[in-house]
Amino acid sequence: MMEILSLFSVTLFFIFSVTQTVVCVETCEPTSCGTGPVVRFPFRLDRQLERCGYPGFDLSCNNQSQVVINLPSVGNIVVYDIDYQLQTIYLKPDFCLLNRTQYFDTSNTPFSFSSFTEYSFFNCSSLPFFGVVEPFEVLDCFSSVNYTVVAVPTSFFNGFSFQGSPESCQTGTSPIPVGFAWGPPFCGRCERENGICGYKNDKTMEVGCSVSSRGLSATAKYGIIVGAGLPGLFLLACLAIFARKKLNDRAQTEHQHQVHNLPTRTITPEPPRFVLGLDKLTIDSYPMTVLGESKRLPKPSDSTCAICLSEYKPNDTLRTVPECNHYFHSNCIDEWLKLNATCPVCRNLPEGSFHRVATPMSSSSSSASLFSN
Repeated sequence: MMEILSLFSVTLFFIFSVTQTVVCVETCEPTSCGTGPVVRFPFRLDRQLERCGYPGFDLSCNNQSQVVINLPSVGNIVVYDIDYQLQTIYLKPDFCLLNRTQYFDTSNTPFSFSSFTEYSFFNCSSLPFFGVVEPFEVLDCFSSVNYTVVAVPTSFFNGFSFQGSPESCQTGTSPIPVGFAWGPPFCGRCERENGICGYKNDKTMEVGCSVSSRGLSATAKYGIIVGAGLPGLFLLACLAIFARKKLNDRAQTEHQHQVHNLPTRTITPEPPRFVLGLDKLTIDSYPMTVLGESKRLPKPSDSTCAICLSEYKPNDTLRTVPECNHYFHSNCIDEWLKLNATCPVCRNLPEGSFHRVATPMSSSSSSASLFSN
């Protein structure tokens, strides 16, 4: 009983500890320019404090309330989306800027090309509907009084039929970079776990992740789910022990009444003992594994101990439950098996372990000695 209470106390301490903030970081409130994407770390708007963003991730707002980024090779480009989980920023091409530079130079930026969109360009002598039909964009910087140049993503074109004779238009296509990925700071995993990415220390530029109001991390959620089931198991174990004790007490009372009038001395049986787990010899017979540098296990999903919820590290000693082949830290599973004979993941009882589970001691031996006199 005391061992179960100890395990329950340790588990509650663990659950409440993992739901607290993992790393104490300084964070800034997300902001925007009114339209366009929400701006948060590693990006920052020029009106925010420097510690709100990572170097090279500065953004600003133009006079149309759009988010823009300044690239050394082309100047200010409109940002129409930021995927924080995939660490990719998407820009709206400014074809007039491209005309002056011919390419994006990302060598002095934290970004690199990640995706392109193919555009079709049309040079036509007469297209009166341009400027009205979407998604065509009139390029005034290329057009003149004698002809009009327009651009449209090729994926939207789909064989659109122009008014006028086909000879009035000249066409061409070109891939235009629109997606730019970044490496450090690596906040993608933090974003996927609904955390807030920011500086642990803005002087050392060390970046960390903390649990936010947007939700708990996946590790914390898993810990809460496991912790919610343990109190129920604890209560069931207590009820089982109490019910078994009551049944044994009643059986002993009835037995004593049956033999009370016999001309022999009676021996009071010892109280029943009830143990739920396995003996040490059985536990020691379960296979042991020392994890190598590669941390490879037969099942790729077996990367975390389901008892302590910690990821395995090189040189960790693991123990395997036979038949179901689930892995755990040896010290974690040893303590578990002392109290529970089943696997903590699948709840299966390994074959051959049933007869080694301690059962209530009966008073049959005492009764035998009673009638042998």
